[in-house]
Amino acid sequence: MIKPNPLVLLPVVSFLWLACGVLIAGHFYPGYSHLSQFMSELGASGTARGALVNVFVFAGAEIWVLLFLGLAARKVTRNRLALAGLILMLVYAGLLMTAAFFPCDFECRPVDPTRSHLIHVSAGMAAYAAGLCGLFLISAGLNRAGKHSLPRGLEVAGLLTGTGLLAGMLVSEGHAGLFQRLLEALLYLWMIRIGLVLSQANPQRSSLRAA
Repeated sequence: MIKPNPLVLLPVVSFLWLACGVLIAGHFYPGYSHLSQFMSELGASGTARGALVNVFVFAGAEIWVLLFLGLAARKVTRNRLALAGLILMLVYAGLLMTAAFFPCDFECRPVDPTRSHLIHVSAGMAAYAAGLCGLFLISAGLNRAGKHSLPRGLEVAGLLTGTGLLAGMLVSEGHAGLFQRLLEALLYLWMIRIGLVLSQANPQRSSLRAA
């Protein structure tokens, strides 16, 4: 019998939690477009089920990420670069939970934004930036230690791709939702790949020390 691997299972569960929650909430949101609208609009102020979406979907998804980070930290105790990346990932999860409890204004594109909206947008954008940088540092740390989380050079490509998707979210009107979902998919795939690498590593081995 194959034993579940929590370092892979936790980010997978988080991704499915978020994806299913967004699909279900979008189904009950009249006229909602996954292509053009941010996920945050499902939990915006003034929506019928906004509070439930924010707590159970958005904040709930980050609980699984935090559990993943706790397990991952035990595998890289001697790798300072990877640990720095994990700290940034902790900031990522914390900022996304903050954004969940400070919803954006209705439809997330107000003319005169409230303080909650400003906190939401600032926390969300900073979270994505921290997540990309954190995953990059974890991958770089593992690569330097001889545990290749990605083929050399691909972590740079991942960082640049994620930065481009984040920029697309900010400047695109008709495809902001698509850019956000692609960015989320990139972050989760990266976490899953790191989980696979860490699950094959012994935390006591010197190979996990940063060079």
